[in-house]
Amino acid sequence: MQTITERNLRSVDLNLLVMFDALMAERHVTRAARHNGISQPAMSKALNRLRHLLDDPLFERRDGRMEPTPRALDLAGPIRSALSDISRTLTAPEAPNPSQFTGAVRIAAIDLHQTTLLPALTTQLRLQAPRLDLRIQVADRDRLYDQLANGEVDVAIAPILTGMPELCAEMLWRDRLVTLIGAKNRLKQPLTLEAYAAADHLVDAGHVRVAPDGRGASLVDSILAARGLRRRIAVVLPSSSAVPHVVAATDLIATLPSKIVSDLDIPGLSVIPAPLPPVEVSAHLFWHPRSQNSPLRAWLCNLIKATAADL
Repeated sequence: MQTITERNLRSVDLNLLVMFDALMAERHVTRAARHNGISQPAMSKALNRLRHLLDDPLFERRDGRMEPTPRALDLAGPIRSALSDISRTLTAPEAPNPSQFTGAVRIAAIDLHQTTLLPALTTQLRLQAPRLDLRIQVADRDRLYDQLANGEVDVAIAPILTGMPELCAEMLWRDRLVTLIGAKNRLKQPLTLEAYAAADHLVDAGHVRVAPDGRGASLVDSILAARGLRRRIAVVLPSSSAVPHVVAATDLIATLPSKIVSDLDIPGLSVIPAPLPPVEVSAHLFWHPRSQNSPLRAWLCNLIKATAADL
């Protein structure tokens, strides 16, 4: 017996499955035709096509009813389920009501975004979805794909990543790099690129990977390397929150996206344009394709984007 699987599926008319489902429900050709808005001859023709397609009578007339064969009974559940799935897929989903969301959402974010975006985001989430709990954790750039793929976090906020085309991403904002200098630093300004490279630098592990030999791997280090320069990374901190305070108290300099220092008021700390070629530093929102159709994930991403736009 030849099966649908062995045939070319492109030749299968989806309407035939709809007719089959109606016949299973009505057990009567005329009523099934009326149910589908077609004539009785058209329904009979569809039944004949189904019989030919499946090599089975499917329905046999007994006592004025079309009774399904064992083959039809086997097919009834899977076909009904498939049609329901197709209907749900093609039907526009209702707009989610965030006040009805419960449980918890998990966001991974580097320290920069925890101090700029998350206070406003938390405020909006408390207003719009008060029954939804928020869990924030540090985004580990080396494990970010696994965090999302394994469901450890729902979304992540981080700089653009390379080598992860499987993740869905959307830019939240554009930013630029600035340099932080404390009062104890005697560097002359305006700062040249050569003087910048010769200074002792402070970095945070969320933005810069530092090899055991002190070599940094970041946008800044790539720019310097292209010009035959290399900076000395004297201090590495686990996050960016303490960077401005340490710079203000020492002769170190640091380079960060401007949003992290836009509202700082620390005595002795100066913020100057980074002596680098114009580069764009963008923050992105990441999620795994598995959650692409999740109403909660979609709502959360829209809330994050709206909050970022307001900032």
